[in-house]
Amino acid sequence: MKVATIFLLSALALLILAGNTTATVTVRKANCDATTTGCPKVYDPVCGTDDTTYSNECILCFENRKRLKPVLIQKSGVC
Repeated sequence: MKVATIFLLSALALLILAGNTTATVTVRKANCDATTTGCPKVYDPVCGTDDTTYSNECILCFENRKRLKPVLIQKSGVC
């Protein structure tokens, strides 16, 4: 009976500790070149912090030139 109680308490403690995990979001700045006049037609999507999918990092850079507050890259791939 003691072994079963210890096992159940240990399992309960592991379940409680497993619930405390959090995902970390790494936001990064787009690698922009101020002298670029055009972007390649390569589809390599990035998800911006405005939850918009941009075709590639270069397109995001051009959009940031129009904004007062730049959009960062939330993740690679579609949003």
